[in-house]
Amino acid sequence: MMNETKFNVDDLIRCVFNKANLGDRNRQILESRFGLNSPRISTLQELGDQYDITRERVRQIEENALVKVKRELENIEEAKKLILFTQEFLNAIGGLKRHDFLVNEFYSLFKASEDFSIFSNELKFIYQIFQDPPYFFKETGFYHNFWYVEKITYKKMFLIHKEMVRRLKKVEHFSEVLFKVIKPYKITEPVAVNYLSVSKEIGVGPFGDLGLSHWEEINPRTVRAKVYLTLKKAGQPLHFTEIADRINAHPPTVHNELIKNEKFKLVGRGIYALTVKGQPLAKGQPKI
Repeated sequence: MMNETKFNVDDLIRCVFNKANLGDRNRQILESRFGLNSPRISTLQELGDQYDITRERVRQIEENALVKVKRELENIEEAKKLILFTQEFLNAIGGLKRHDFLVNEFYSLFKASEDFSIFSNELKFIYQIFQDPPYFFKETGFYHNFWYVEKITYKKMFLIHKEMVRRLKKVEHFSEVLFKVIKPYKITEPVAVNYLSVSKEIGVGPFGDLGLSHWEEINPRTVRAKVYLTLKKAGQPLHFTEIADRINAHPPTVHNELIKNEKFKLVGRGIYALTVKGQPLAKGQPKI
């Protein structure tokens, strides 16, 4: 089943809508409400104004149309296969996946041709109409949107995330913390990293390092931080123009940072190195 990746989500939705006999207006309202023809999702008020009906009438049309679509969708084998494929895909990576990451992977796997944002809306529409796993967890201040198979999975993710953040605030190496935290859960490191990708408090740096999002190695905001990180990762002296090219910065600006900051030293004509090899830039040096 995992090799069956020739799903055409756009055609599937068109097929469902045709079988549901929605009528032009009802179909257009549903497409607009879920962003199936345009990345932008229309509000009830906007559609009410467009069709000269009340917001409540738009809501009723949407509700009735969804009942018909759900009935037809549940009887289409291709839709069932898509749901099963998604469940197996998620179970193989720990039972959940950040929404934008899943969409990006499926867009490539399915060789989709429609607009990426519309494809994202189409997947979300099908999954939510089916009302079987995967289920949708809506974005919060701490987590990105994600899909999950069972509640126990995301509850486990919450516990791991909470403990990771707590320990990383004590300035420990990321991989060491990760090993200690996931050991009681008996999950693999790739599954744990997949769980943590849902977090807004943990991020991936420009060189693939993992750590708290506010660490400079993860989210370098200044030219100095970017210069330092570039030299540290290079592991050797670099000419200031090459550093500027790597961080997409103005060479004179980079040169000025190298001259004035004691973390850097001149070792040749325009060539700079770190003053102390391996000197940490932020709290911990996470690497996976």
